[in-house]
Amino acid sequence: MRYYVIGEDGQKYGPADVATLNSWITEGRLLPTQQLEDETSGLRLAAGAVQGLNFPLQGAARVNAPTPPTGNPYEGAYTRPQMGSASMYGQKELTTSWVLFGIGFVCCGVILWPIGISYAIKAEQAGNPGAQAAKIANIIMTVIGVLGIAFYIVAIVMAASNGGFRAISPR
Repeated sequence: MRYYVIGEDGQKYGPADVATLNSWITEGRLLPTQQLEDETSGLRLAAGAVQGLNFPLQGAARVNAPTPPTGNPYEGAYTRPQMGSASMYGQKELTTSWVLFGIGFVCCGVILWPIGISYAIKAEQAGNPGAQAAKIANIIMTVIGVLGIAFYIVAIVMAASNGGFRAISPR
């Protein structure tokens, strides 16, 4: 299990596993009253309620207890991607998905749109919030393209079975 530490500033730091959180406890960087957020479920609870975290007993004297650091105690614990980075949260994959979506209108859409779906899924897995729209757009166009091809094939087969296309003359 991994948890985010909710700092006093409301920011989330981490995620960190139980072993890392226990080291932060011994360093005085994590208190039992601080809020943690489960990485997978998003459930928030007090650090003291998390199984596996070893807080010293209340009221017990801590021998050689380290002095809590000043400033942000979680600084350096987790490096967030820089805003504007091409790889931030699957932005590169999302852009590729939208480019394939657009090019698909000009050429080979039935081939490019499914590839766009796969790039949108990669962006979604990276946590990009715009990935869902790209995925849905590419799925819709893939379905429309496949139906269009099927309609075209049926029309050709029916025309061929009726002796081909003939001009209709007025009576």
